[in-house]
Amino acid sequence: MALKHPRVLLLGGSGFVGRHLAAELANRGHRVTLPCRHPDRIKALSVLPGLNIIAETDITQPQALDRLTRDQDAVINLVGILNERRKGDFRRLHVDFPQAVVEACQKNGVPRLLHMSALGADQASGSSLYLRSKGEGENRVHTFGQKKLGVTSFRPSVIFGADDSFINRFAALLRLCPWPMPYLPLSCPQARFAPVYIGDVVRAMADSLEDPASIGQRIELCGPETWTLQQIVESIRDALGKRCLILPLPDGVSRVMASLLQHAPGKPFTPDNYLSLQTPSVCATVCPQCRHRLSHFLKGLSGGHNRRPRLDDYRRH
Repeated sequence: MALKHPRVLLLGGSGFVGRHLAAELANRGHRVTLPCRHPDRIKALSVLPGLNIIAETDITQPQALDRLTRDQDAVINLVGILNERRKGDFRRLHVDFPQAVVEACQKNGVPRLLHMSALGADQASGSSLYLRSKGEGENRVHTFGQKKLGVTSFRPSVIFGADDSFINRFAALLRLCPWPMPYLPLSCPQARFAPVYIGDVVRAMADSLEDPASIGQRIELCGPETWTLQQIVESIRDALGKRCLILPLPDGVSRVMASLLQHAPGKPFTPDNYLSLQTPSVCATVCPQCRHRLSHFLKGLSGGHNRRPRLDDYRRH
């Protein structure tokens, strides 16, 4: 039976998806606990009703996880990384940590768990270590969570929104596109995505808390449009009014770029990222609740840091 206003522990809630999900849950009247290493970075969320932000040094520690899951009606795990800082980070955060979350939930009688996976995640045949680790972690929460724990996992394509790190990264690069060499080299230009709007993602997750029929499901989340990476970047360029030429790199050069850029600050592109892009990030079935189009969102991109006008325009669409 679904709880009307559950107490929800949000793990990984200081990231892009977590901030939006915290707002969605709080606005529905749920009581949300959000542990965060740096609470000052999410001060804006402190005004939300029913949201409790607590300073927590390391949620991966068993004692901390045990303490946090006590007296909760649901736990949402959003913890994940795109690149490893140290070897073994994928396994530690995508496999071992989700299993520890399941064990803490079962120990403390938490009846509900939502888990963020990734589209294309496959323990056996994922094209990258990222996708294989995501697949194994998802399998573990469903397998070990069957006893006394209702599990739902979510598999989104790339997620876009006003404060995302995907569209904004390319927009920042295009705004810096220099003269007299006005071009942007692009690795894996034919990689395919079905970008899904952040609002649709968090609504789907919040709805599942209120829907017992979603227990046991692995829900794919894709927007209504399918794009290649080159088409996305060219559309961002056009929305910004730039004249930068997008230079698609052949496969061999893309591999070399990944080998080089993995050593750059922030690891903007790694060999494992390259391998992930070999798997199309598109859904096998239509996602009825994911109606917002990237093409509409990009129309307001030229507003730059003044986000309110383009958000208002996007809401009208």
